[in-house]
This record gives sequence, structure tokens and C-alpha cells, in this order.
Amino acid sequence: MMDTMVAILFWLRQRSFFRVVQRTLIMLMPVATLGAYFRLLHDCVFSPDSLIYNLFNFDAVMSDTIWYLGNDLSLGMMQVTFGMFGIFVAYFAAKYTARIYNKDSTMAGITAVLVIALCASLTVENTNSNQVVFMSRLININGTLFAILIGYSIGQVFRWVGKDYIYEKHEHVNEIQRRVWNSLLPTAVAIIIGAIFALIIYFFKLKLIDSSYARQIISELRSSNNILVVVWLTIVSTFLWWLGLGYPLQALSNINNTGAALVNSNYAFRHGSAANVPYKFLGGSMIKAYGVMGNASIILALIVVLLLYTNNKEVEAIAKLNLLPAAFGVKNGIAIGVPVILNPLYLLPVICIPAINELIAAAAISLNLIMPSAYPVLSGSPGILISFFGTNGDWGSFIFTVLLFILDILIYVPFVLMGIRIEEKVREYDARQQD
Repeated sequence: MMDTMVAILFWLRQRSFFRVVQRTLIMLMPVATLGAYFRLLHDCVFSPDSLIYNLFNFDAVMSDTIWYLGNDLSLGMMQVTFGMFGIFVAYFAAKYTARIYNKDSTMAGITAVLVIALCASLTVENTNSNQVVFMSRLININGTLFAILIGYSIGQVFRWVGKDYIYEKHEHVNEIQRRVWNSLLPTAVAIIIGAIFALIIYFFKLKLIDSSYARQIISELRSSNNILVVVWLTIVSTFLWWLGLGYPLQALSNINNTGAALVNSNYAFRHGSAANVPYKFLGGSMIKAYGVMGNASIILALIVVLLLYTNNKEVEAIAKLNLLPAAFGVKNGIAIGVPVILNPLYLLPVICIPAINELIAAAAISLNLIMPSAYPVLSGSPGILISFFGTNGDWGSFIFTVLLFILDILIYVPFVLMGIRIEEKVREYDARQQD
């Protein structure tokens, strides 16, 4: 069984699309990790409703000048890393796709930037024609799938329309002119195709990743008290995140202010316990406290396994570098750096682990072994502690969460071991190709 799965995953790894995805995301690891640390600073240090901010009483200790500078700097860095991540993705996806087929990769990358910028400009309402509004959800890190598809498609246009290109270390002006002229046709074709796609977005007002379907998933998952519905919608949300559409999962990590959540919270405050709240299996609470555990179940557990088993020094370094942000629920650094997004190896654990956690937690709540998470939880809380804070310090719930986290680690182990075997097969394959 293991050999069959390794063979299938190795075959997928050799497909051009997944090769491009791997190379693109790994290349952008520094950008994602930098953004993760500034997200950590913003959510934990410069956010008045965060755990660390209140624990260290930064409101009294930190001056207003430092707070404003730190808040603006962290927000700015988040915007230029996570907010414009799709531009970088489109460039490198087109570049690596064209390079696979020996086409002009630089011109392909530039063309992809033009196309995604055009599409992004038509997905936002610009009230001032003299000002460019460039914070579209299309180019956000949570819309990585669209950027990958745009870049890969542009690379394919260069594959079929462009002329072969051989890289030269030193190019003279005449050679550059010839190179640009040869890229004119594929660039024009790609821009025409991109313009058609952008006009479709504009005229039909397609919001793509901010659609009513995504909002409906979030709304139903937050307010549902049916554990089977919660598990199913959790699988859908985590699958979309694995695809590179992270908006549903990101929204679920925000404050749950649905009517049912407020009823649970009021009941817990009045009675001093969350044991008998009216909505015991409320979706928003289940996925945040026990399902994804503030991203601990799908990201922090993976980091632990990578540190224990990987023999790849680069992967180990990436895991160590992202350990701190992941501990506080910031997942993008490791998700891009390994990568986890659009990596067939991690599809099953990403969608199954939160669902398994929720089913086990629901059974434990039904047996009164643990409490539902009903109390408000400060932002920036470590994922493993969310259930502890959400149950007002119930140690049984905390121990249960730790045991769930250990189970998540054990589930990841065979997949990481398969990944090691696949890497060995890739190195052997590359060595044979060079010979």
C-alpha cells in the first residue's frame, strides 16, 4: 500500500503543474516567512485584544508613538507580503513553466504580472481614476490558486506560441532586441487572453474568492449545531485552503459573533461553567478549539514531525524558522515553505485531521469528558490553549487537546516518511536524467 501511494505521488510530482507549484512556492518561502513574523507581531504585540498585549499590559507600558509605529509597520509589511503575494506567485509560476519548455522565462513572468494586475484592478472599485487601488483579493495570499493558474497558463502560452530560448550569461543589446521581438507574439496572445478573462470578471461582477458560496460555507459552519454538518463543512474549508483558497478557513479563525455563540457565552457567564450550554457542537467553536486548534493541528503538528524525522537540512531549517509563528496560529510561512498548499502528499492529512479531531471531541463532549468552548478567547492565543481558555480554564479539556495534538502528530508521521522516500526517488530520477 505504501509503495503504491509513493509511486502515485511520485508520478504526480513529475507533472509540470506540480513541478511549477513546488518551485514557485519554495522560491517565495522568504516572503511568506517574513510576512508571518510581521503577522505575529501585529496579532500578538500590537493588537489590544490579544493575549500577549494584555498579559504584559502593553497599554500602560508601551507609548502611543511606539504602538502606532509598530502597528503601521507590521500592517504595511503584511500588505506588501501577504497582500501582494499573488503577483510574486504569478511571475514565478509563468517563469518556471516557460523554463521547463525552454522558452523565455523572464518575459513570461513579466507578462503574467501584467495579466494578474489587470484582473486585480477590475475586481476592486476604484472611485478615483488617478489613483491605483491595488489590494485586490485576487492577489492576496489567500487567493494563491488563481495566481498559480494565471502564471501557469501564461507559461503554456509561451510554450505553444513562443520561440525556443537559450539563456546567455552576457547579452548584447542586439541579442536583447531579438529576444524581445521573439517574445512579442506570445506576450500579445497572453495579454489578449488575460484581457478577455478580466472583462468577464468586470462585466459579470464575479468576485471569485469573495463569492456568496464562500460566505455561505462560513455562515453555516459557524452557526450549525449538527456535528455531521460541521465536519463536512470543515472538510470543504480545509480542502479549499489546501487548494490555495484560504478565505473560508481564515474567516473561521476570527471572532465568532453568531447568535448561537452569544447564547452559549451568556449561559456560561451566568452559570460559571460551559458544561451545559445550549449549543454544545457549535461549528465555530468546534473547529477553532478542537478542529484546527488555531492551526496547531494542521501546521504545528507537521512542524514537529518534520523536526523529528526529516533528513533534509533545508526543510528542517524552514520548520525551525516557522515554529514560533505556527505556535501562535500563523500558518502561511510553513504552508508556503514546505510547501503544504497544492502538495498532493499532504492533501489527506490536511482535510482529515480537523474532521477526526471534531468527531472525537464531539464524542467526548457527549460523554461529559470535556466542555464545549463557549468563553471568548483573546486573539493571538496559542492554538493548543484555545480550548483551555474557551472553557474558562478546564484542565480536562486542556489535557484532551494535548492528546488530540499527539494523535495529529502520529497521523502526519507516515506522510512525512512517504515524502522522504519521494524526495529520494526524485534525486535518483534527476541523477539518471543528467547521465
